[in-house]
Amino acid sequence: MKPSVDVIIKPVCLRFRYHEDEIVYMFAGHADAQLDAMERMLGVDPNRDQLFDANVGFLPVASTVLIRGKKTILVDPGNHHVGFYGMLGNALKAHGSSFDEVDMVVTTHAHADHAANVTMLRGRPWVMGEGEYAVHEILEGEGVARERRALMGQVHEIPSEGTHELMPGVSAVFTPGHSPGHISLLVDSDRGRVLIAGDQTMTENEFRTGRFSHWYSDEQRAQLEASLERVKAWKPDIVIPGHDREFEI
Repeated sequence: MKPSVDVIIKPVCLRFRYHEDEIVYMFAGHADAQLDAMERMLGVDPNRDQLFDANVGFLPVASTVLIRGKKTILVDPGNHHVGFYGMLGNALKAHGSSFDEVDMVVTTHAHADHAANVTMLRGRPWVMGEGEYAVHEILEGEGVARERRALMGQVHEIPSEGTHELMPGVSAVFTPGHSPGHISLLVDSDRGRVLIAGDQTMTENEFRTGRFSHWYSDEQRAQLEASLERVKAWKPDIVIPGHDREFEI
């Protein structure tokens, strides 16, 4: 029997900015409108402004994916608030599963909106890309990263070369660009070939056009283009982006 793939938490993104002693939240329904389009509306100029000084922030919810086959794998358990308020547990329950049934947790990369809730799967093997734990240490601090790792089972780092089977029908492939050790998953599922892209492809538009955010450096953009070519060569039938709804090719 081929693995099943379900997006158990669909992505959404709030934007916010500081205005007259208040944090003001903004929302747009379409993924592209939440990103660069909203920045243009607010007058952010990437040629002038730095990302963390542009007075536009993100509160993102990434795609969380449940794969069930010989093992049960949870991909990108999400941001702290998704776990803290019980959403992740509720999502698993709504799809006929639970924390106890998860055999392995995969984080496509170390950014908090994808990885903050790994310790809700404490004791389980943790899969990430080669070098991504170092990114985790930079983002969270060595102490927090060390304590988080200590709560998990064995950490498996996916090498930068080749395709690596996690269980029958499910493989991980190195797709750097959005982060140095980013990985994506390739699943020969009961619905066809599924690419769980993480933020290698944040939106459908990125996948189809190959145009990426203006915040990426030239080096990152070159890596993203090479990674996109790599996963497209696998000829997926369905793509699950990190911050957009799944779509068919």
